Amino acid sequence: MKEIIINDHKLEDSEIEKKVIRVKALIFNSKERIILAHNNNTYQFPGGHKTDEESMEDCILREIKEETGLSLEMKEAPFLCIKTYDNDYFGTGKKVLNCIYYYRFFTDELPNFMETQYDELEMATDFNLYYINWKDLKSFLEEHESSEEMDPNIAREMLHVIDEYNELFKKNNLV
Repeated sequence: MKEIIINDHKLEDSEIEKKVIRVKALIFNSKERIILAHNNNTYQFPGGHKTDEESMEDCILREIKEETGLSLEMKEAPFLCIKTYDNDYFGTGKKVLNCIYYYRFFTDELPNFMETQYDELEMATDFNLYYINWKDLKSFLEEHESSEEMDPNIAREMLHVIDEYNELFKKNNLV
């Protein structure tokens, strides 16, 4: 698994007050379209936070089910981890290490909105799902990166994911 470290504030591990583990899913269909979530004023890959008592695999499958209504099977380990050292985690003043593990899934099943379970924030911020062609995703993010529809930090992470995914899988025809 490839690892990318983003440490703009040059924090040391000894300064970190909390570690947050999150998971994100790249869910492709056979037409190379990918599901994007939009809520809380940004686009992102479906996913969320891992609880202390659950495994990474249980977490990603739970998050996919909650946000898309899809019941998918785990077939691969994560292909990427982005570790971001944050000096002011969501305005709390805390120094946090945020680790996001990225998985890929393939299904032609459509999201099942009768099976979703959105949390309060997702419901309050009009959570929506969209399909976008994989080949168009990078330019889409670059266009929206500085708009009010996209958190620039999430856009930067997603652009890293696209580049790494293409390097690992597209180049080697492992899609």
